[in-house]
Amino acid sequence: MAQDRRFKFALVGHSLELAKAVKAYSDPGSEDLVSRVVNLDEAVPVAKELLGEGIEVILGHGGTGNLIFQNIVQQSVKIPRSRLDLILAFMKAREYGREIGLTSFSKPIDGIDIIENLLDIKVHQLIFNSGKDLEEAVYSAYCKNIKVVVGGGISRTLINSFGGKGILVLPRESVVKEALEEARAIALVRRRDAINAERIRTILQMTEEGVIGIDQYGRIDICNETAEEILGIKFEKAKGKLLSGVFKDFSLIDVLRSNSPNVDTIKKVGGKNVLINTLPLRIAGKGSGAVAFLREVERIENINRKVRENLYAKGFVARHFFKDIKGCSPKTVQLIQEAKRYAETDATIMIQGETGTGKGLLAEAIHNSSARRKEPFVAVNCPALPESLLESELFGYEEGAFTGARKGGKIGLFELANKGTVFLDEIADMPQTLQVRLLRVLEAKEVMRVGGDRYVPTDVRIIGSSNKDLRRETKDSRFRADLYFRFTILKLKLPPLRDRIEDIHLILEKTLNKYGQRGQCLTPHMLEKLNSYSWPGNIRELISFIESYFILLGDSSEPNEGLFYHLFQEYTEVDINRAEEASDDYGKTAPDIPRRNLKSELYEYEKLLIYKTLQACQYNKKRTAKSLGISVNTLWRKLQS
Repeated sequence: MAQDRRFKFALVGHSLELAKAVKAYSDPGSEDLVSRVVNLDEAVPVAKELLGEGIEVILGHGGTGNLIFQNIVQQSVKIPRSRLDLILAFMKAREYGREIGLTSFSKPIDGIDIIENLLDIKVHQLIFNSGKDLEEAVYSAYCKNIKVVVGGGISRTLINSFGGKGILVLPRESVVKEALEEARAIALVRRRDAINAERIRTILQMTEEGVIGIDQYGRIDICNETAEEILGIKFEKAKGKLLSGVFKDFSLIDVLRSNSPNVDTIKKVGGKNVLINTLPLRIAGKGSGAVAFLREVERIENINRKVRENLYAKGFVARHFFKDIKGCSPKTVQLIQEAKRYAETDATIMIQGETGTGKGLLAEAIHNSSARRKEPFVAVNCPALPESLLESELFGYEEGAFTGARKGGKIGLFELANKGTVFLDEIADMPQTLQVRLLRVLEAKEVMRVGGDRYVPTDVRIIGSSNKDLRRETKDSRFRADLYFRFTILKLKLPPLRDRIEDIHLILEKTLNKYGQRGQCLTPHMLEKLNSYSWPGNIRELISFIESYFILLGDSSEPNEGLFYHLFQEYTEVDINRAEEASDDYGKTAPDIPRRNLKSELYEYEKLLIYKTLQACQYNKKRTAKSLGISVNTLWRKLQS
């Protein structure tokens, strides 16, 4: 056995003879044994002192052992007086007289009459409970002409002092070895219990919850540092005491008596709001106490904040600001001014604008300029999800709400975004059944999960957007009127790009900077062309066009007007087709299309065919020329024309 795992025992006994006997039978390879010879009244204090010094088990014998065992049950072993040990002692005592005194702690020893008949002696049992009792009993026996006393070292010393003879009862080898084996078993169990107790203490100290518990008698026996901090107490002072004062608010006694838990109670403790969950403890089917778990409401809110911070890493964060909205036109400047004022409020905002005008970017900028800027920003594209999926994503669901529902259920986006902002993009396309549920979120600030039976409070700001005329949608009964009036407290209208042409050069800045030197491959004439186009797809279409131009330009740092006008022609043709569709739909006359001669049409078609083939051949000019049935030189000439 390793040195640090050696057992540490102590014999607290009545004589040196006893100490030598026990020492002789101990195992020096596995244990250290110290001995203390004491009188009866010193036994318990000395034993407790030794335990405080690291001794694991105390051994005792005779009256001393009985007294120690009565006071230190869990860490003591009593070396018993066997009948054979007594007989051997009486045989020695008989040499000094037939009238023999026998000291016995607390109560008489049974079966002495058999020994009397066997050895032809008369035994007088001297009962004692303290050192004073023992001294009086021995003296009284001596006065009654009992000159021989069998017992321990203390009684031997007393009878010898009176002029009599004392005989020691010493344990045999088998008795001592059995007691030592019991001591080893106790030490092993206590070591294991100490390890488990330390693990439990460590767990209790590591948990963020305060834990305080009582035993079956209502006395405090558990309290961790968090509970001490919340309650402003010290466990050492409260340990073993009955509940009183602030502890009565925890319902520990009520839970102990009723054997029923008391959960999710909020109490004011020391000026703090504390969430309390109290549970009964049962061991082997019997009530053995109760335990209360305490959490400061503020800490719970901090945990929720950390959860939301983790959600940011998953994309629930607004990354754009008002400085990202490029433009100098009067309409853009006025829009930003209004949006900044709206951001200072908590009211619902409706953003209306055509597709591609930047409604999502504006919503992010509003969030990042609001008091909710440090909280989640959750964007939901309403038409992108079917009704059932959109409902479960927004409101969450309980376990078993539908086939395939996740075990334990799922939290909805409204709950995830608590304290933050939810951006509902293209809200006009939201099904009317969900519009009813959304109305409750706006009015009551609470949600119910799919398959749930209770409402959960949620504090979110909602920003909606639509490329449709919500007033017309409401008039045609496609959008609920009550929701319309709740949603249009504050309105922002994003102008289409054709109404702020002067913003185009600012909008393109970021894209041009992305391509470095190649970003200069736009001539004034090209920019004029950009400004002359209506851009029905708005900013999204503009950026898409410029990206296409620079990608097809390759590594060249020179403007390529042929490529530019070829791409621009495609966009113009799409615009003309849209105008014709608009004419069919609304009965309006499409814009006049400039007439072009055959030569120019053939030239444009040739350009289109060359660039399409180049793209298909991954811009390998040799393969492109072969595919077109022309030479590489001819291809170069046509590309430069």
